[in-house]
Amino acid sequence: MIAVASLAVAVQAARHANAEFTRGPTAAELAVAAKTALAQRWERLPAGQIFPATIKYSSDQLTNETATRLGIGPALPCGQALDVTLQGAARAAGCVGALRAGYADELGGTVYTVGVVAFPDVAAAHQFAGAVPLDKYPATGLRALALPGTAAALFTDQARQSAAIQVTGPYVVLAVAGYADGRPASTATEPRDSPFLPASQLATAVASPLSVPQRASCGTPEFTC
Repeated sequence: MIAVASLAVAVQAARHANAEFTRGPTAAELAVAAKTALAQRWERLPAGQIFPATIKYSSDQLTNETATRLGIGPALPCGQALDVTLQGAARAAGCVGALRAGYADELGGTVYTVGVVAFPDVAAAHQFAGAVPLDKYPATGLRALALPGTAAALFTDQARQSAAIQVTGPYVVLAVAGYADGRPASTATEPRDSPFLPASQLATAVASPLSVPQRASCGTPEFTC
């Protein structure tokens, strides 16, 4: 009897294990898989898809123009992509990493660094965003990306004139702008916002695709469920 009972238990356990193995993912598991894939999108997507080669924008003269990507920097720890004004806030929010790219306006006189800063979840991204000083002059936060041999070759942190921010899902997209000649912001008699209005448009263009919902498809490289 003991042997028969043990066999019955073993059969039942095997049936349960087989059912668990062969069943499809639950709605909760699909939701977790989609959330995880979204948080990892900045690592999985080619950088050239995150930062478009060109971005349309409207200038302060209300003309429709095109910003051109000058180059893409390597993925960095948050403490290297951000200056001291935001490093503490990034650590507190659990910042995962950052990517930066350089752009120039249509005439090549104004340059921009656009950065994607990744966080574990939406709440952490908003926590960090609340610490970003947008009205400070000279601009701070995202470090400028100097790209030798391009219009942004002279763009340094000291040349940051203006900043912009967009929050989307677990990502904060920051942009800083300055003149291509590298003039320090401190030499200006007063802040000039109008030449740098495209900064917010560039940030929006990069942010928009990052958190587009995607149906989880189990068994593909992007999803684990």
